[in-house]
Amino acid sequence: MNQELPKLRPLSLHWVNWQGEEVLSIQDPLRLGEGYFMVPRPIAPMLAILDGTRNADALRTGFLLRTGIQLDSSQVDAFIESLDDAFLLDNQRFQGAIAKVMDNYHAGPFRPSSLAGNSYPSNGDELREAFDDYCSNANADAGGQVLKDGDAGSKRIAGLISPHIDYNRGWRTYAETWQLAHKAVEDAELIILLGTDHSGSPGRLTLTRQDYATPWGQLPTDTSLVDGLVEILGEDGAFQEEVHHIGEHSVELASVWLHYFAGGKPKRMLPILCGVDENLVENGAETNGVLQDALSFLADVVAEQNTLVVAAGDLSHVGPAFSDSLPLDLAGKARIRTSDEEWLEVACTGSSGRLAEHMRSQGDATRICGASPIRYMLAILPETRGEVVAYAQCPADEQFGSLVSIAGVLFTE
Repeated sequence: MNQELPKLRPLSLHWVNWQGEEVLSIQDPLRLGEGYFMVPRPIAPMLAILDGTRNADALRTGFLLRTGIQLDSSQVDAFIESLDDAFLLDNQRFQGAIAKVMDNYHAGPFRPSSLAGNSYPSNGDELREAFDDYCSNANADAGGQVLKDGDAGSKRIAGLISPHIDYNRGWRTYAETWQLAHKAVEDAELIILLGTDHSGSPGRLTLTRQDYATPWGQLPTDTSLVDGLVEILGEDGAFQEEVHHIGEHSVELASVWLHYFAGGKPKRMLPILCGVDENLVENGAETNGVLQDALSFLADVVAEQNTLVVAAGDLSHVGPAFSDSLPLDLAGKARIRTSDEEWLEVACTGSSGRLAEHMRSQGDATRICGASPIRYMLAILPETRGEVVAYAQCPADEQFGSLVSIAGVLFTE
């Protein structure tokens, strides 16, 4: 990558209030730098033109045209250098850091928890106590309607939608959903865990041969199934973005609940990160024959053994925290709920094709980040019907003018 033509990497950007000022917080999902990188609002438009086609002079000109602000060349150089120092630019320095990270990752005995000790306790006993409290409180708030034994009736649970939001905000929805799937977790010979890859390329399924670790031990990855998918996807297709497994939270946060209801025992798992669903990209996913072949392979796996398929995906992301101009009021939140309910109603038909058509026709105005794992789950399950068992809107800023919506859905044969 030409150092004189800086290009910003795919990153997570959110508006936040920091020390009394509105700033754009850049979060690196690969966690190569330290902490968050804050960009003041007046400078934020510079990020949109860091596309690898402009040198420093062209960046100054582009910024002037967009904002009317004249920057000195030294200011542009300093800003670019600070981004480079934080490994936020797609260049040779970044690629070198990635190579080193992957060497360390592959040399380790497993994929270590990236959030343990921060988002949840790293001590197994403390974590179990926290989850016990989550489940007890969810039952109490539901008037005892959430069953501890996971008895969802006579129908076998074949799949479920789990949130991947942090536990502080989403614990109730996690608890209400996973408790009802308790028996399905215990009985399953294999768990296919499909998680949103927030940095993933469209239509990409990203694998790893490393086991996922939780504070209770390891969830062994079925490497024979990984090898079967590699024959379809190719080594580059399967592992080009494997680095995302290191810091991506979607599979991790669902896998901890899985391990809790497995009693901390090893449970054979196939973790897959799913890039943006190509139904939201021009021409759609139907043109991606390799993806279809991979989903057919997984459908055959599901047919051959007792498998629970989990889609770890959140729903809508709306409000100023996600670059919308106005905060949501009560009426706005009600509209989001209606939109979510319509989306989930289509998903609950169990038809991947119907959900794909709904996504193509309706677009993605509310930024549903769980679309790909949810649609792929439907594609590999036999005929199932879904039932929404939990729904919540979680604040995404201090004023609750922005929200992330989440749901728990069980799919039965």
